[in-house]
Amino acid sequence: MQEYLNKWTFTRFLQLLVGGFFLQSYFQDQNIMGLAFGGMMAFQALANVGCFSSKGCSTPRFKQDDAINVDEVEVEYEEVG
Repeated sequence: MQEYLNKWTFTRFLQLLVGGFFLQSYFQDQNIMGLAFGGMMAFQALANVGCFSSKGCSTPRFKQDDAINVDEVEVEYEEVG
């Protein structure tokens, strides 16, 4: 539990707060978009998934083992003109 709580960042708290705001809007006004959007944002904040997560929207291009060390790569250049 402590490890889960240590991974919380400002953006996760902000996302949970905004999700709670939209959920409150649903309960007050019976606005179905408030339920959908607020539920999605609150879930993403609690599960640390989606674009607000610490890893962003994309997946890494290389695994750590497949990473190329730029210092070891020899590059050949050709003059043009």
